[in-house]
Amino acid sequence: MATLGSKLITKEMEWNANMTDLNHLGSALVAKPAKLMGKMDQLFSAQNYYSDNPLLSILGGGKEKEHPTTDWTWELKGANTRPLVVMENVLPVSEATPGKFGLEFKIKLDENWFVPGDVLSPGASNKKYQVRVMQEVQRHGDGWVYSVQMVTNNDSDFIPVKYLTPGTQWSKLFSQYEEATEQSGSTQFSLPMSLKNHMGKYRKKYKITDYASTEVLAVAIPDSNGKMHTSWMKYAEVEYWKQWYKELERGAWYSRSSETVIGANGRPVRSGAGLQEQLEDSHVHKYSHLSAKLIQEYLMDIFYSRKKPGSGRNVKAYTGEYGMIIFHEAIQDLMNKSGFIQNVEVYTNKVKSDYHDNALGAGYQFVRYSLANGGSIELIHNPLYDDREINSEIDPVTGYPVESMRFTFLDFAGEGGSDNIQLMKKKDSESFVYVNGSFGPTGPSKAGTAAHAGDYYEMHVGKVCGLHVQDVSRCGELILSRS
Repeated sequence: MATLGSKLITKEMEWNANMTDLNHLGSALVAKPAKLMGKMDQLFSAQNYYSDNPLLSILGGGKEKEHPTTDWTWELKGANTRPLVVMENVLPVSEATPGKFGLEFKIKLDENWFVPGDVLSPGASNKKYQVRVMQEVQRHGDGWVYSVQMVTNNDSDFIPVKYLTPGTQWSKLFSQYEEATEQSGSTQFSLPMSLKNHMGKYRKKYKITDYASTEVLAVAIPDSNGKMHTSWMKYAEVEYWKQWYKELERGAWYSRSSETVIGANGRPVRSGAGLQEQLEDSHVHKYSHLSAKLIQEYLMDIFYSRKKPGSGRNVKAYTGEYGMIIFHEAIQDLMNKSGFIQNVEVYTNKVKSDYHDNALGAGYQFVRYSLANGGSIELIHNPLYDDREINSEIDPVTGYPVESMRFTFLDFAGEGGSDNIQLMKKKDSESFVYVNGSFGPTGPSKAGTAAHAGDYYEMHVGKVCGLHVQDVSRCGELILSRS
């Protein structure tokens, strides 16, 4: 039978009815939930049956935030200034040289943010195209009309008409005024967006008969000092807890927000947005061939003009096993073309062998990519993306699940040292209970009370939790698409 982990040795043995409740990890969980729930996380969370680096394991251990309600809101503030967008060209069709000879002309923009004296530019690389707002803005249908004059000493200069077409962006550069003026330039403030997410309720049960209940395991549990302590646990509970934490892991990634599904008692089954749904509003790009250039350009979309070059441009990329291979190939191709690999001795190292006294091993793998300007990407295996149980769409080129080639980029660091991604848990929402019949988790009932007369017992566990991403624009996904 497979072990639960490299340090957790298990073996089947017969159940001894005389063993105490505290030697039974399930019962101990009831007796001391605050102390032992963390140990259950360590033993049976995704780190042991999925990977060493699942989302729950990274975000757990002190980063799970308790909340008094199932809903939570937060505010996200963008830049205080932004360009305004041309709504339509309001000049006559015959007007081909707006601004020529110092004449005023009109621009229709989407907001009334600018005031007389503000100097605007259409964002061209040549900043000679500048205009000054000359009059108070006027409402015009779905936008605002500005009367402007070109800033130039050359009467033959004019603004190309292409900068007045719908969708063109105009930005304020600064404000300039005459002597003894009483006017002043505009100031913009962005109001924060109010965002909301909510938790979902997860529950799981199993029933076990008196005969099946006699199969147990001896489990070695490590303490904080690394010493192993042997405890006993039912075989069914081992599988139960493994599946429970697997489902929580899947919920953190894949849960979809909904309040329209109605449960058996007539109440809505509320589910919150998991990681992938929240990242649909982030930097999402479809690719057919992965290259180092694509990765660098993609990460530039996230970092450019938001974080200055240097430290702090670090993200983790979660992907499947085949994604790790094509990432390695992409970086290797870049290194080979640059001539770097040929000049660095990374191919061989000495190994022990029964066949030769000078045996060598060859090979390497790229798992991290340090970009120009200080950015870096660290590759992390996400076993959910390799799980054939839930990923049956196969890529016709590789023969592996399409999801195995998804790259999810996560920036865990928020502003001011805060966490950008957090697990949310409703306070006092975790429950764990046995429903005993004539047989219970410690053996047959002896003149006690029971919830039913059957020779079996049930075990139920529940939790209300969700995932919070403060700023999805710090994250994103590269998704394989062959079409």
